[in-house]
Amino acid sequence: IHDYSADGRIMLAQSSDKGRTWTEPKVIIDEPEVDDRNVAIVELPNGELLVTYNTYTAAKESLAVMARSSDSGKTWSKTESLGIPNSRTRAAAVVLSNGDLLLPLYIAPGNGAVAALSYNNGRNWESVNIPDTDGFVGDEWTALEVEPKRIIGVSRNNASNFDGFFWVTESKDRGKTWSTPQKTNVQSERYPSPAQLCMHGATPTLIYSDRRMVSVAAVKTSDPSFVTWNVDKRFKAYQYNPEGKDIPDGSYPCSVQVTSKIRLIVDYEITPTGNRISGYYCTFPEDW
Repeated sequence: IHDYSADGRIMLAQSSDKGRTWTEPKVIIDEPEVDDRNVAIVELPNGELLVTYNTYTAAKESLAVMARSSDSGKTWSKTESLGIPNSRTRAAAVVLSNGDLLLPLYIAPGNGAVAALSYNNGRNWESVNIPDTDGFVGDEWTALEVEPKRIIGVSRNNASNFDGFFWVTESKDRGKTWSTPQKTNVQSERYPSPAQLCMHGATPTLIYSDRRMVSVAAVKTSDPSFVTWNVDKRFKAYQYNPEGKDIPDGSYPCSVQVTSKIRLIVDYEITPTGNRISGYYCTFPEDW
């Protein structure tokens, strides 16, 4: 849910067959009277698993935190703060080509997107603000290193007059400085939700809700600036109801490529009959 719930907790399930079957989920973090939310996981170069998420209190205070496991998720360290006030998470940390980490964060209460950087496997972090500009205020965002040192970030817009279009920014120095964001031609309609920027094979791909709470799509680009995307030929990955009716809440897709043509897209769905986390195996077009 999008409001405070003391029941929020971090759970872990694992699959050894590309997401076909899963272990029973187990609680790995549950701070009393705190809503533990917005969780993501990444494997570090040293083999550890790093979970990042943010706490959320009844006073509506947020803080990005982390925990790690050195035994494939059997046991977990104590939770540690990243030390960035009013910070929230969305995507997992990105392991850069030189081993550094970049974690996309955003500020709430407040506004703005922040890049958290670590040079020692997440032991310590420093923060860099993503600039705002006329018509754009940073929010939940996703990052991808498209070539050594060059990182592309795609963010939804939190400006008061937002129209659902995503904005792009880039860093040429592993996240230390960022360009002024530019508006792309990709739009999340109805109630905008964040996207996932990834590579599908060798093709830059954005997984996003083209119509929030109705459908999720993928779009590709050959534009080196990542501003213009092939939206007219976007791949319609799935919709929640066959007849195209909306659900009460959902549309925070994230994904992983499992074969040369197939991605597993995971989403949450709140429906009149119950709440669930769903996985969709999506076969991409041959020319992707």
